[in-house]
Amino acid sequence: MYLKAFDLDLPYIIDDENVESIMKEENCEYDDATKKDYELNWKWKRRSFSLETRCITAMFERLFGKQKTKDCWKILVDCVENISDERIINDSGVCVVQIKFNLDDFSVRNETEKKRTTLQLLMNGIEKLVLDKNWDITPFKETALKIEELGYVNEWVWKKVFKSPKKNYSAKVICQHNVESMDIYLSIMHRDGTQILLEKVISEFPDEFAYARHLGELKWISDSEVALIDEENDGMVSINLEKAK
Repeated sequence: MYLKAFDLDLPYIIDDENVESIMKEENCEYDDATKKDYELNWKWKRRSFSLETRCITAMFERLFGKQKTKDCWKILVDCVENISDERIINDSGVCVVQIKFNLDDFSVRNETEKKRTTLQLLMNGIEKLVLDKNWDITPFKETALKIEELGYVNEWVWKKVFKSPKKNYSAKVICQHNVESMDIYLSIMHRDGTQILLEKVISEFPDEFAYARHLGELKWISDSEVALIDEENDGMVSINLEKAK
């Protein structure tokens, strides 16, 4: 088994007052009221937290690669107000660890601060797990250091650089995974690699399931226009050197 996935989660905290209020208003049982409370008052918080932290956890995955382990393919850090369980729970290869966290404090931070906090939360969980499993922490610290050196900017080139039909230009897709969005750019360069046109063509939710569908194929339509075609082959965005002049 290979460890290759990292993520943060915001587990649901039952609000007894909300649940009791729902039970009275809806005339329903405790379990049904709990489900309704989650849908109304917690689900959006959990989703928002997942989106805002994914840029750094995904960056950690990309830079870390993978590591052979006995029984763990993913580290999941549960961010909780009060730690209720100090154990490391292994659920089918997903190692879950609780770390103390304040959502209100996180919510008011700016983008850079949220990135730093995300990395710190992840490393706190990793350090706890590494100690429990007696792993070497070096590769984890090296990955965290690399993220810091890159200024917490999760940017990469999708696939490879494609040359134009006449070989005069080349093009590439640049993905920038931010706290609030995944921004996808098209870049056209001279033969010598000098960039002559860069345009943001897509801005999507910062989650793989949201933006992956846009990344189907990069194709030159002419010697001056390059297009990014989606996975379903029924939509595209393009940039044109002629229009940019």
